[in-house]
Amino acid sequence: MSSGEINSYTIHPSDYKGAIDNNADFYIQFHTFTPEVEGAIIKNVHRYLDHYDLNYIKNQIINIVKELVNNAIKANLKRIYFKLKNLDINKTEDYRLGMETFKDEAYQEDSAHIFENLEKSNLVVRIAFKTADEYLYINVINNVPILQTELSKINARIKKAYKYRDISEAFEEVLDESEGAGLGLIMALMIFKNIGMPPEAFRIYRKNDLTIAAIAIPQTMDKIRSRIQVAEEILREIEEIPAFPENILRIQKLCANPDATIKEIANAISLDPGLTTSILKLANSAGYFTIKKTETIEDAVKIIGVKGINTLLLATGVHKVLDARYKRSESVWMDSYKRAAYAYKISIQLKKTRASDFTYLAALLSDIGYIVMLSLKHDLLKSLQEIAGFKGIEDSNLLEEISLGLSHSTLGGMIFKKWNFNETLVKIIEYHHRPHMAPANLKQIVFIVYLADCMVEIDKNRFRYEFIDEDVLEYFNLSDRKSFDLLHKILRQSYENQIQAM
Repeated sequence: MSSGEINSYTIHPSDYKGAIDNNADFYIQFHTFTPEVEGAIIKNVHRYLDHYDLNYIKNQIINIVKELVNNAIKANLKRIYFKLKNLDINKTEDYRLGMETFKDEAYQEDSAHIFENLEKSNLVVRIAFKTADEYLYINVINNVPILQTELSKINARIKKAYKYRDISEAFEEVLDESEGAGLGLIMALMIFKNIGMPPEAFRIYRKNDLTIAAIAIPQTMDKIRSRIQVAEEILREIEEIPAFPENILRIQKLCANPDATIKEIANAISLDPGLTTSILKLANSAGYFTIKKTETIEDAVKIIGVKGINTLLLATGVHKVLDARYKRSESVWMDSYKRAAYAYKISIQLKKTRASDFTYLAALLSDIGYIVMLSLKHDLLKSLQEIAGFKGIEDSNLLEEISLGLSHSTLGGMIFKKWNFNETLVKIIEYHHRPHMAPANLKQIVFIVYLADCMVEIDKNRFRYEFIDEDVLEYFNLSDRKSFDLLHKILRQSYENQIQAM
């Protein structure tokens, strides 16, 4: 088969999906890391791992591959830079002189000519996929030999990686401003450790005139991440979180009684002034999209319905428990209200589900684990956010799992299990950042919550369309960027109009 060249990259064979289905080798090759290349990497790794039922480590492997690709491109760019400066990279003094200015000059706004020279050169990066001996091999290859001094530095990083307690400790100690294989490499090894892979699953070596960063993934990896150690402080905190409010549980039982009247339910809620205020506030929020302003609890029950009131009772109860125990949560709740509004509207706009109340609730409560983490590990999470921004990582769960042993999604699910919440809601919370792992019967709601969350993150410039799960976009017929942007604009304007009308 011939290669298929698409914009800024080449795939060989062009029918890479057929190659995967037939356990054949294939590769992607390119000069620079463009959005098109990034999209191709995500799609190829996703498809490759999915074929072997290993999609649960997709996010981790994608981030590792992207880090290795960036390092490989930087190595190639370094050769171009040294050539333009008439420096010999193999001479110690020339290497020192070149590295003093490389980072500052090669990545400035006026450095386009350096990248243009790279594009015209024969220096490329290839991601090669191969299946053999019950292993999946993903090799990131660039066609310049790594210098011995650089290889020694990398091997030192590898020895240290498994010793760090969390990524912020690594960030403080080993970030190397002159080289590209510092923090990123440490992260790769810490990710490997936390998904149960040994250090030998990853190595970087020189072969003739090539530098190869090799990842070896067993086809029979145990899906239970036995190596993950949850921070003891967080486990203790789950045990100490108060029980769900008894008065709300009693009203929920009343709502479940088919013989209960609207007046009886309204009277039961009205006995608690704080609960009454909270329910009315939520009922009139920008997220719930009621036709007219709700003035009384009885009106709320009539307009929203018993199912809707039950949803608001759950949300209010969670809010009450968390706000009484934790601080620093207001910004998280603001994002949650917006996410819930988007999810509610998506479920109606795209006519994908009748369970709009449940979708609203799941979206509203999907980040409660983050509220707990933020209160317990504020300084660490702040460091993780800084590192994510520094490294361009789009999935906050990734760094949380490296440093804390679990993500805020998993923590949220654990809290809901403690409160004996609906198992469906628990699963949605657990999977809302990893929609490809959701059980088939929950896929629709998980996809809606995930899509709403992506839009909120894009609004805050913390996410990009290119990172959205391909399956989710296809499910909602949003693979075309214009279609996605149009829906996003409609939802954002609707939400902002509701806010202004309040």
